[in-house]
Parts: sequence; C-alpha cells; structure tokens
Amino acid sequence: MSKKKIDTSAFKRFFTEHPVVIGIKKYARENSFIGFHGVPIYDVVVFVIHEATRDDLFTRANSVAFSIFLSLFPSILTLFTLVPFVLDVLTIWFPALENFNMTLYEEIKRVMPGQAGDIVFGFVQEITNSPKVGLLSFGFLLAIFFSSNGMLSLMQAFEKSYVKVFRQRGFLRKRMVAVGLTFLVGIFIIASVVLVILGDSIVGWIDFYTSMGGFTRFLINAVRWTTMLALYYIIIGTLYRYGAATIKRFSYVSPGVTLATILSLATSVAFSFYIDGFNRYDTYAKFYGSIATIIIVMLWLQLNALILIIGFELNAAIAVHRDLTLVEEE
Repeated sequence: MSKKKIDTSAFKRFFTEHPVVIGIKKYARENSFIGFHGVPIYDVVVFVIHEATRDDLFTRANSVAFSIFLSLFPSILTLFTLVPFVLDVLTIWFPALENFNMTLYEEIKRVMPGQAGDIVFGFVQEITNSPKVGLLSFGFLLAIFFSSNGMLSLMQAFEKSYVKVFRQRGFLRKRMVAVGLTFLVGIFIIASVVLVILGDSIVGWIDFYTSMGGFTRFLINAVRWTTMLALYYIIIGTLYRYGAATIKRFSYVSPGVTLATILSLATSVAFSFYIDGFNRYDTYAKFYGSIATIIIVMLWLQLNALILIIGFELNAAIAVHRDLTLVEEE
C-alpha cells in the first residue's frame, strides 16, 4: 500500500497569494532602507536567501568556528606575550592600569558563558603575570602563523565570484592581511579594556567630589556597555572592510555591521545568561564531563560566526545590486 504524499500546493498558494503577503512584496519591491543605497528591500532579501542556500551558510559558519577555536590560544599567546611589557610602561603614568587583569576578566565573563571565560582568562593571566622574553622567538613566529588561521578561514568565507564587486587575493597577501587583522583585533580588545579602566577612574574621581552614590554605578555600567558596543562595532566593521576582498571597500557605517553588532552582542549576552543563569553548565558537565567547556565555546563561536556571515551577506547583497545597477546605467 503506497503512502499518499502531502499536497503542499494549497499552503504555497495561501502564503503567496494572500493579500497581506502580496502587499508586503509590493512594498519591499518599491522601497529601500537607509544605507541600502536605493537597492529595493526585496532584492536584498532574495539575494541573501539565495547566497545562504547556494553556499550553505551553516557549513561555512561551522568551518569558521572550528578554525577560530584552533587558533584561539595561539592568538592569545601571540597578543598577550607583549602586553606585560606595554603595561609596565603605561602604569607609570596611569596607576589604575594595575587592575588590567581584573577588568579584562570581567569583560570576558560578560560575553563568554560558563567556565569558558575562566579558562580563557586563566591562560591570559598566566602569560601577562609572567612575561617570557623567550617567547619572542621562532615559537612566537609559529604562534603568529597559527593564530592567523582563524582569520584566514573567515576571509575565505567572505569570498564571492561577482567580479564587478569582489577581487582575488594571492596566498601571501591573504596571509599577511590575516595576520594584520589578528593583531588589529587584539589591539582593539586591549584598548577597550584600557578605556574601561580609565573611564571607571574618571567616574570614581567625579563621585569623590560630587558624592553621586547610586548614579556612579549606573555611569560605570554605562561606560562599560558603551565600550563593549563600540568594540563589537569597530571589530566587525574592520573585518568586513579589510577582510573581504572587495574592489570598493565596505563602509564602517553599514547595515551589515549594524545588524551583526546587535545580533552578536545580544546573542553573546543571552547565551551567557542561559548558561550561567539556569546552571546549564552543570547539566553539560554531567553529560559531557571535562569537555563541556569546549562544547560551550564551540557553540558560542558557531553562533557568532553565523552572525558575522549573515551581516556580510547583507552588505554583499547591497554592494552587488548597487554596482550592477551602476554598470547598467553606464
């Protein structure tokens, strides 16, 4: 006895021919959002869906997340080997920077869930508390090479075949850009921690002379979250602008950067709250044992890699339609 196939044509007709759906399509074809450069909303959405389906968005995100995970600790080793030498100089003028490690720990815990933040910070603290000049050697150069693999994988996820918008990079140039971006992202992270410390010191100084009380705590939290938001925006904007091999670079102020920043920060905070607030780490630990932290880090990286690629696809959709329209007009 053969099974009857479910007829989905009625559902398709309902959703495609419904007056509300038709009205939304008409609006999307005739209107554009700010930052879309006049490209209709409908064209952008269709392009993103098509590219996500053709290039398998989740496979790309998984590949990027795995590569970043493997390069995470080499990146930390590369960047924070130099931090103790820099802090020794800066603390002469800014004594508040002696709290660098504690502030860094608090900022890591804001976005990394469970004990993942503790493990990452423990590795950072071991490096920053005991600077090793010997690391600045051949091993340090190897760490630089391996730390850039994650960035290289992300750059490959940003590659497209639209020759009017995207160009090809040679192997050596691609590797150099990946190394440069890795260092740049690290500098942004360190600078943000320094800004948070200085901001807290300034707010504390204001409170000392004005006795604002509870309002001071509000200002400190506002400084930290504003710095975190700016850090996400600048890093993502830099990745899109210099990581993608485009003929005309993406702007820092773009819909893709804005979308990715909001989603990435919100997802990181929500995921961290889910793991810590509902004691999910203990649940994972019961099932997976000592590798629970690795699984949580991988999930966090996968979510953020997926968001980065979605934001990039949004920028790519706008750029492709914008540049193709200009070619047709010429």
